[in-house]
Formats: sequence, structure tokens, C-alpha cells
Amino acid sequence: MNKNLGTEDSQQKDILELVLQHQLENTRLFLGLLEREQALLASGELESLSKLIADKEQIVSQLAQLDVQINQLLATAGFSKGIQGIKNWITTNQSDATIAHKWEELLSLTRRAQQLNQTNASIVSTRLRHAQQTLGALRDMTGHTALYNPKGQIT
Repeated sequence: MNKNLGTEDSQQKDILELVLQHQLENTRLFLGLLEREQALLASGELESLSKLIADKEQIVSQLAQLDVQINQLLATAGFSKGIQGIKNWITTNQSDATIAHKWEELLSLTRRAQQLNQTNASIVSTRLRHAQQTLGALRDMTGHTALYNPKGQIT
């Protein structure tokens, strides 16, 4: 284990920096999609959500691939995978502030994405609860309990 990614092998350091940059770019795109999702949910424009969800899935897949690349780079340099590996790399290579800065920015963006995702989940939950209450009220008003399920069959 050489644990000198930033000193002995500048090519790996450059690759790590590039992969972190790609993670930042994809995380910013993901944040934009979450913000768009929130606007669509709030306005009730639910028809546009299908495309947005597909776009989100694509970015999540790209982020996962980038995470694998980072873990491979860390392992090659003798560090553990994941957050602890990055922290250890930064501690060992304190003279390289670029990667430390990118990492902190990525953590900040990730926290923001988590907050937006939780907010969006709350909006969806609220809309679902209202739809269920409305459906229950309609059932009560009509005295009918038979409705169609997603397959078009009477329930």
C-alpha cells in the first residue's frame, strides 16, 4: 500500500480530481432535477414527472459509476473505500487542497440533494393522502365501494 496518491502517482491524483469534478457536475444536475420535480409537484403538473424520473435515474446511475471509479482509485492507492477512504486520503495529502475543496463541495451538494428529496417525498405523501381522502369521501357519498383498480377490474 503506497498511500501516496498525490505524491508518487500524480496521474491517479489527476484522475481522482477529474472523477470528483464529474461527481460535482452530476450532483448539480441532480439538484436541478430535484428542484424541477418540486416545482412540478407543487404546481400539480404531474404529466411531466415521467421524463424527469427517467433523467434522475440516469444521473443516479452515472453517480454510482463514478463512485465505483473513486473506490477503485482509493483501493489502488492503499486506502479504504468510501467516505473514510477519501477522508484518509485528504489527511495524508494535506498539501493538495483542490481535492479537499471538491470533496467538501460534494458533501454540501449531497446534503442539499437529500433535503430536497425529503421535501419532495413529503409533497408526494401529502398528495397521496389527499387523494385517498377524496376517494374515501366519494365512496361514502355514492354508497358504492366498487372502483376500478389499475388493471381496469372492479375492486
